[in-house]
Amino acid sequence: MEKWEEVLRRSKVAGAMAHDAKIAALCIAHGVSVLYSADRDFSRFGELKVENPLGRKNYFQREGTN
Repeated sequence: MEKWEEVLRRSKVAGAMAHDAKIAALCIAHGVSVLYSADRDFSRFGELKVENPLGRKNYFQREGTN
């Protein structure tokens, strides 16, 4: 909870965004450096790199397959 409160204070979020802050805090607390999400709201949490898996071409395609 301490990390969540810290993230809430730093990012100045409230309301529904508090749920995103909780996810971000959990990721940060557990050493997750990249969060794959199509939700752009996570970009407000500077300690966490966010990549959109839907923005990459052939993201779900295995190497060597068509």
